[in-house]
Amino acid sequence: MAIYDHRIVHHGKGQAESVGAHLVGPGAAAITKAGGRMFAVFRPVIGFTVNHVIVLTEWPDERAALQYGAAVLAGLDGCRSVEHDLWEGTVLPKAGTSPAQTSGYYSHRLFDIRPSDWLRFLELSATAWDNFEDAHATKVTGFWKARTAPAPGILRVRLMAWYESLDAWERSRFWNPAAKTGGEASFERFRERATLTQDTGVSILTRIPFPGEPPHPGTHRV
Repeated sequence: MAIYDHRIVHHGKGQAESVGAHLVGPGAAAITKAGGRMFAVFRPVIGFTVNHVIVLTEWPDERAALQYGAAVLAGLDGCRSVEHDLWEGTVLPKAGTSPAQTSGYYSHRLFDIRPSDWLRFLELSATAWDNFEDAHATKVTGFWKARTAPAPGILRVRLMAWYESLDAWERSRFWNPAAKTGGEASFERFRERATLTQDTGVSILTRIPFPGEPPHPGTHRV
């Protein structure tokens, strides 16, 4: 089971472009050399300040992630990890893969649930995605469990999904009266999933392309 190192990194004013370029270039190369793999790097749109970047790297086990995960920041002056945790891959993503889209937007959602509800929560999610993706301009790209509990009796889950636009995200909300039709089967499962959710929150980000990939035409800048 692959382990993912998730880092929220703070950088200085005006460094977004140079830091992003370093992370997907020399930073990714350093991770590969250490036996890991760069999964993706994201810039914030909603939920973080503009002086942050989110980095996910994939490792074969927890030992390697803990020992080498920080190598991605080597050579970046003035940058520091302000939050760092490890995540266990589940049904998604498949090991060795990365999000495909450089355009559009990625939601990063946290769910806090009771550990006893995990199997039902996973079933509701995994069986909803086909109908959800058929009805909306979206693609689920990751579903992880936290390796450590944020509080006693709580399991934290991270869901990542791509959306063609912010309008596509808004119209895919099961609680939105103006939601696009066609996703009713997934909405039923999401409503039940909401009853199992103790807390949740979401941020919206764009993915920084790897060298050779087309740039995001709508890169967010503040």
